Order: sequence, then structure tokens, then C-alpha cells
Amino acid sequence: MALVAFIIVQLNTGVYICAQNLSSDWKDNVKAGFESMYTKEDLKEFMEEVDKLADLRDKQKTLVASQNAETLETCDENEEYSDFAIADVDNYVNVRTAPNTDSEIVGRMYDGAVAQIQEEVEGEDGTWLMVISGNLTGYIKAEYFIYGQNAVEVIDDYVDRYAIVRADRLNIRKEADIESKRIGYALNGEKLKLSDKNEYEGDWIHVDYADDKSGYVSADYISVVEEFIYAKTIEEIREEEEKKVKQLERQKEDEKQTPENVEIPATSSEPVYTASGNLRSDIVNFALQYVGCPYVHGGNSLTNGTDCSGFTSLVYAQFGYSLSRTPSGQLSSNGRSISLDEAQPGDIICYGKSKCTHVGIYIGDGQIVHAANPRKGIVVYNVGYDNIIGVKNVID
Repeated sequence: MALVAFIIVQLNTGVYICAQNLSSDWKDNVKAGFESMYTKEDLKEFMEEVDKLADLRDKQKTLVASQNAETLETCDENEEYSDFAIADVDNYVNVRTAPNTDSEIVGRMYDGAVAQIQEEVEGEDGTWLMVISGNLTGYIKAEYFIYGQNAVEVIDDYVDRYAIVRADRLNIRKEADIESKRIGYALNGEKLKLSDKNEYEGDWIHVDYADDKSGYVSADYISVVEEFIYAKTIEEIREEEEKKVKQLERQKEDEKQTPENVEIPATSSEPVYTASGNLRSDIVNFALQYVGCPYVHGGNSLTNGTDCSGFTSLVYAQFGYSLSRTPSGQLSSNGRSISLDEAQPGDIICYGKSKCTHVGIYIGDGQIVHAANPRKGIVVYNVGYDNIIGVKNVID
């Protein structure tokens, strides 16, 4: 491999020595080639010039590598959202196995569902996108999506909130009153979508139930989480229909027959932290074990793929914390604001310019662990790789 194309050195004697197309062991070649032709003094002078050139070359290579790394990191924000898409349809659009309407339908992409674009292809009647959303991969016409930077601007409008039932059996009542009529119930672990009103009435939360009904559940026995909407496979659609049938059947059951049971089932024992330092260390160590896992827009799995805010919220969920599902939500709604100088391992570092568009978990020593983008996945970075817009302490 040629490292130096051409060297000319004028010796004190006035003689010019040149070396051209030198290989990786070029210094040895130069010495061997010129030993028989020039005096030791001339050769020494020439080799000193060659050493200077070698040092300069190495410094230039190091500088270029550093500049390339900085360029790659500062491009991460644009790269992260370059293939992000949100479905913009009246109700849903079919997902197909190929970019044409004659191919098999494998699922549905509902309005507001998030997706990661795999490729853009020319198909029947125009451009189609191959996307991943939830457990589904398939083709949809590009006209049904908001994508790229336009999707980033409206992402906060497409997050749904759910009440996860913690009680063994929790009644859903028509009004926000313990004496109000029961319209159904939910079992431990089931999710109820908060109504569009996002209505809180004292200790009660308004939720959707069955197809066209809504009611109230006690806030004491639920946990509220934020999630994106995903496309659904044919099998998931069938399971959802079966769930709705069960909900309708529950409406017919007498409350005496299936009374409410607000006992919260025991879960596996969790460590009790007497100092925040131990908790912070466990959060960091837990997060670091997923380095190398993939980045998936809207993903909800630490192992199979998630995005930046999904990564932070999923990590914190393992320790009993409920965080917003979007970067801007974590900056505005979670924890208290601190300076970067005050940051401790486990704090959330928020990046962006006019709004927060990326988050990561501070791990100490000037570094973060985060879901960077689809190309890099979950990685460790220098904390100052991009513009920091805020730092949030969620722990204490």
C-alpha cells in the first residue's frame, strides 16, 4: 500500500534525492536503496526529512479520523429521523407483502401508527414504502404517511396514554363515583386507553371501554403509561376482536357475581434502595447490557429494538418509573431540571435546538448510553456530542 507518493530532499551537497510510490515498509526501502549511493551524512539528512514527513502524515491521519467521527456524530440527529414515518389515514390502510394491491394483506396500519421505513420503491400507481411497525413488515403507498422531518414536528401528537390495571379485578363505572353503575371490569395487567378527553376527576380517570363506551376507574389501582400506536398483524387483529367480545360479555355480569377485588397481586421481590447511588449504579448497569441492540422507530423492546425515548423509558420502567414516551415529553414532564455540572449517573441528557429531539442516559465520566439511530443502534457516546438542551434528574 503506497503511503508516500513523492519525496524530494535537497542535500547540503546540492544533490537531490527522490523517493516515489513507497510501500508500507517504505523507510526500510529508502534506506536500503540509497545506502550504496550516498554518504552516511547525506543519508542521515535524508532520513531525518523522511521521519518528519512520517510524523506529519500520522498527525494528518489522526486529525482526519477525528473530524470524520465528529461529522458522523453531529449527523446523528438528522439520521435518526430520516426514515421515521407516521400513518396519516382516515381509519386504517392495508399492509401488503408487495408494492401492489394484488398482493396479500398481512395487517393494518392504523391512523397515527408509527413506522420505520426500510426502503422506498416504485410500485403500482406510484411510490410505496416498505416499513416495520410493531410485529409487522410490509408495503404501503407513500401517500399515506407523514415522514422525515415533518413527522418529527408532530410526533408528540401521536402518543396514546394507557391505564395498566394493578388490582386483581378493577371496576369500570359510568360516572366518577364509587356508587355509580358498573359498566364492566378489567383484570390485572390489562390496558385501558385513556379517553381523548384525558379527563381526571379527583381520584378517577376516564378510559375507553369496549367499542363505543367509556367510563371511570380509580386512579389508586392503575399505572399510566405512554405508548405509540403500531400496525397490527392479522393475528393481532383477531385477538383484539376477541378481547372486545369478552369486554361486552363482562357488561352483562352482575357485580355480585364478579365483585371488584382491588388487592394488588404480589410481584417478585424488588431490591430496596437505601441510597440513590446504588439505584443509579443499577440503572446504568442495566442500560449498558443492551449496547449493540438495534434501533427501531417506535419500538418497544430493549432487545429487539426501540428508539431514544423508548430506551430511556423502558430502562426506567424496570425500576418502577413511568416516563413520557417522547423526548420532548421527558424534558418537559419528567423529573427536575439540573445543570450538566450536577449530572449524576442515571440522569437523562436531553438534546436538540428549538425542541428536545433526542435523549440518553448519563453513565458518568462524560459519557451517555443511548439509542442513537437505525445505523448505530444502542451505543455509548461522549455526552457533549450534540447540543444539550436540558438535563433531568428523575431519581431524587
